[in-house]
Amino acid sequence: MTAYGETINIKDILIDDSRFSLKDFLFEFAPEQTCHVTSFDAFGILDPVIVYRDDKRQLHLIDGRKRIQFAALNRENMIRATILPETTSVRDLITLILCNRRHEIEYSTINKIQFIYFACTLNAPEPWILQSLCIPFEFKPHRDIFRVFERIYNLPAQLKHFCHDKKYSLKQLLNLTFHPQDLLEALIKWTPDLQLTASILDEIASNLKDYLKRENKKIADFLSEPDVRELFDSSLAPREKTEKLRRLVHLKQFPILSEKNSKIQKTVDALKLPKGINVNWDRALENKNINLSVDVRDPSKWQVILDTLKSGEFKKAMEDILDEL
Repeated sequence: MTAYGETINIKDILIDDSRFSLKDFLFEFAPEQTCHVTSFDAFGILDPVIVYRDDKRQLHLIDGRKRIQFAALNRENMIRATILPETTSVRDLITLILCNRRHEIEYSTINKIQFIYFACTLNAPEPWILQSLCIPFEFKPHRDIFRVFERIYNLPAQLKHFCHDKKYSLKQLLNLTFHPQDLLEALIKWTPDLQLTASILDEIASNLKDYLKRENKKIADFLSEPDVRELFDSSLAPREKTEKLRRLVHLKQFPILSEKNSKIQKTVDALKLPKGINVNWDRALENKNINLSVDVRDPSKWQVILDTLKSGEFKKAMEDILDEL
C-alpha cells in the first residue's frame, strides 16, 4: 500500500455516502467535542484527512470527519488529504479505522458487534474477522457468531442505543433477539415514562412475551386493556410507574396470582376492619405469611381493635388467607 498526499476539494469527498462510513454501525460520543474545536481554532488543521480512492476514482472518507466539518464552517473549499489507492486491502482499511476509533468501538458490546458487522458488509474475509476482531473483542471465534451478530444488529435502533448506554453484555443482547419486534419497539418507546434498567427491561419483555403468546394477543391488545391505559395515563413518577407496570405484567403472566390476590383482598375487605388494623401479604405469593400491623393513636379505640383481633370472624379470615398462601 502506497499512500500519497495532495490538496483536494471537499465537495469531491464522499462522507456519509462513503463505503467506510460508520454512521449506521457506531454510537458515537457527543457530536460537539470542544477539545477538537479549540485545537483547530488554535493551530488549524494539522493532520490531513484520510480518503480511499476506488476503481472509479471516487474518494471515500476514512478518517477526518471533524476536520472536514471545521473546514466547511470556515468556508474552506480545499483540504489536505492522504489518499489510499484502490489496491489497499479491505483488511488494512478496517484496521486503520479500528486504530483511529478504538476507544469508541470498544466503549460498549453493541458497538463492537456493529463494527464486526460493518466489516462483514465490506466482505472482509471471515477467518480474518474471527482472528483479528472477534478474539481481541473477547468473542468466541466460531462461524455461528456471525448469525448472532446479524440478529443483534437488526434490533430496533433506539433499543440498540439503550443497550449502548446501559452497557449490555452479549448474553443480554442475544436474549433480546428472541422477543417479537413489535414488543421491543413498544418497550423502548416507554423509556421516557419509565425508569428502566437492563434487568427490568428484560423482565418486563420476557413476562409480557409469554403473556401475549398464551393469550394469543398483540402488543396493541395489551396497550388497550383498561388497567394498562390507566397506568400509562397516570401522573405517577417514572419509578413508581415502572414498579406498577412490573407488578401488572407479572400478574397477567401468572393469572393464578391475580385470582388468589383478588380472593384474599375480598376476604380482608369483608372484615370491614376498624381504622388502625392493616393486613398485608406478599402479592407475588412467594412469602407464605401474613403481616399484621396495628396503629393506635386514640386510647379509646384500643378496645375496639382488641375485640376485632380476638373475634372468631377475624381468626377464620386469617386461616382462610393462610390456606390461599
